[in-house]
Amino acid sequence: MQKSKMDESRWPKALSQDELVLADFGYRQELRRDVGLFSSFAMSFSLISVTSGIFALYGVGLNAAGPAFIWTWLVVGAGQILVALVFANLAKQTPLSGYAYQWVRRLATPTLGWWAGWLVIVQMATGMPAACYGLATYFSSYVGMAPTGRNLIVATIAILLSLAVINHFGIHLASRLNNYAVGAEILGSVVAGITLLVLALLGKGHPVHFVFTAETQSAGKPFIGALAVSSLMSIWTLTGFENAANLAEETKSPHRIVPTAIVSSLVISIVLGFLVLVGFTMAIPSLSEARVQSAPLLYTMQARLPSPLVAGVMFCVFLAIYASALTNLISLTRMVWAMARDRQLPQSHWLGRINQRHIPANALWLVTAISIAFACWAQVENVMTSISSLAAYITYAMIIGAAAWTHAGTKQRESANPIRVPKTLAAAAFLWLLLVIVMLCLPQAGLAWKSVMAMVGVAGSGALLHAATSRPS
Repeated sequence: MQKSKMDESRWPKALSQDELVLADFGYRQELRRDVGLFSSFAMSFSLISVTSGIFALYGVGLNAAGPAFIWTWLVVGAGQILVALVFANLAKQTPLSGYAYQWVRRLATPTLGWWAGWLVIVQMATGMPAACYGLATYFSSYVGMAPTGRNLIVATIAILLSLAVINHFGIHLASRLNNYAVGAEILGSVVAGITLLVLALLGKGHPVHFVFTAETQSAGKPFIGALAVSSLMSIWTLTGFENAANLAEETKSPHRIVPTAIVSSLVISIVLGFLVLVGFTMAIPSLSEARVQSAPLLYTMQARLPSPLVAGVMFCVFLAIYASALTNLISLTRMVWAMARDRQLPQSHWLGRINQRHIPANALWLVTAISIAFACWAQVENVMTSISSLAAYITYAMIIGAAAWTHAGTKQRESANPIRVPKTLAAAAFLWLLLVIVMLCLPQAGLAWKSVMAMVGVAGSGALLHAATSRPS
């Protein structure tokens, strides 16, 4: 397997334990290890972004299957826990930036590893502008600004540029800001969810059995199909928990901290998200009215909560979306840098440079420019979200599939660092991911013609890039 070429004479005479582990994989410490336990958790929790995901996509589930759709959150959450457990296992054994690329190339082949890394780049380069576009949409609606296409694109570009500036000043600043944002998101979600739940139980809402009400808007439409479509909110939202693994080379004791961050961020997101869903759903003033609202959760809060509390919750929502985009950019930059370090991308020497703040600044500004260009082309949040989600789950399936089968009974290519994952766990997670991919490809899932064209472009451009940068193992 190809490894990064290094001048060992430049290594410090006394390496820390984390640096020794990194050296064992053939790399030297270049990034700064400033990420601790809470920051690692916050990086994953923020990218999941329960608050922003639910606020943006709640109407999809409610319109498809009625209030009972919220139970799909727990079903999807259980399936994602299987995936998170496998990822935690891999992160413990391979604490390297560029997680998907690194894991798959060691479990399977360098070529499959390259494709896993490429799909993560596509996922994040589309997911980040989607989050920024969603923030611009929600903010404009809340402050009364005309949500024209031009206004939303200008606001999206401004948000993306601000994220790049923050990242340019180093991981310490970015992670510190993200920590505060995650704290505010958790506080805002808990306050809003519990307050609305209490109000509903006190008679200012619906009884408990309301959350078991299942109905479709289209007469004669099979409910099982509507329920599958309604689960897309959970499928689109409960991703990104592996983000902590992409910052392994900036995390202290990553073999211990990163696996904990991956699993705990997902579990807390599931619990917190379900609390929010139950509270908001039971407090809905009118189901028929909520279904026609562009922002049904905001409609519910404005009807049930005092204006200052609504303003505080919406500030937390805006902060959560912004933080999600911020961590997305951090992770995307590390994936590009990790692949460039191994000479797996065009202009790898330039993309792999680290500035004086220990940040891959060239990769940072390039991916920011690409994300801006993509936002200007797509101009529709659901197109960006559907591309990002499909790329994410295909990558998940590649990683889990490699963990479940390619190493079983065979000698791994990276014999110095063999990776072992419980086969039964990996197989169960893989079957779950196949089901999710099928659901994402349903016509109702929003894979519009732009999404299809983009995925074809992803495959074609990926093939060209790989042909231009491939090296013999």
